[in-house]
Amino acid sequence: MSIAYRPSHADATYDMKYGVRAVQGGGRSSARETIGRVASGAIAKKILKHFSGTEVLAYVSQVHQVVLPDGSVYHDTVTLDQIESNIVRCPHPEYAEKMIAAIDAVRTRGDSIGGVVTCIVRNAPRGLGSPVFDKLEAELAKAVMSLPATKGFEFGSGFAGTFLTGSEHNDEFFTDEHGTIRTRTNHSGGIQGGISNGEIINMRVAFKPTATISKKQHTVTREKKEIELLARGRHDPCVVPRGISLDNGFPLLCCHLCKF
Repeated sequence: MSIAYRPSHADATYDMKYGVRAVQGGGRSSARETIGRVASGAIAKKILKHFSGTEVLAYVSQVHQVVLPDGSVYHDTVTLDQIESNIVRCPHPEYAEKMIAAIDAVRTRGDSIGGVVTCIVRNAPRGLGSPVFDKLEAELAKAVMSLPATKGFEFGSGFAGTFLTGSEHNDEFFTDEHGTIRTRTNHSGGIQGGISNGEIINMRVAFKPTATISKKQHTVTREKKEIELLARGRHDPCVVPRGISLDNGFPLLCCHLCKF
């Protein structure tokens, strides 16, 4: 790896732009870079909980082809203890075992797999965010997509919403027993027009398979010589469970709360 570019890694593009390669550990492209974000996120979660009662949770909802069925996790009641009850951080015990098995299987083959992290925000104040360029979902997307290995992001119904009609997708309003305006469904994911509406904010982040694997791959050196690369060392077969701790959206929510 000291002379060759790792396929799908930041090695090549960093070198092309800056003329620098961080061979040891990946440099800025390494998940180690997120240590400051993890720390600030932990503080931000406490601030959100203290000042507005807002609770942020994230869990693994997919590892490769093991996908949690819709409705198998209740966003109103799921707890941190349920999420942290296993090493894959999936609150559904049966599917957690399947995810662990999938990761173990690919690890023994020297390969890697990706997956999806679902993040929910309960009791978010109404009115966070602004129209057009400061939409709440746009700013959250930028924050989350700055994390290593992220390749996709969606809110509410996301891409699946394209299969629905307007009458199926629209979240109809009603007044609950406390006189609060609510929506009967939450296809919008708690955000409408870039502004939070008081419902649970839900989003999903796709993480790609880890780029550095132990299988032989074809690549080139800085001198443009084609060679075969066989990476050695400790490399995660799946980074998805780690993504739970990396949510860069917590401090951003705090900033919006301050503006609010």
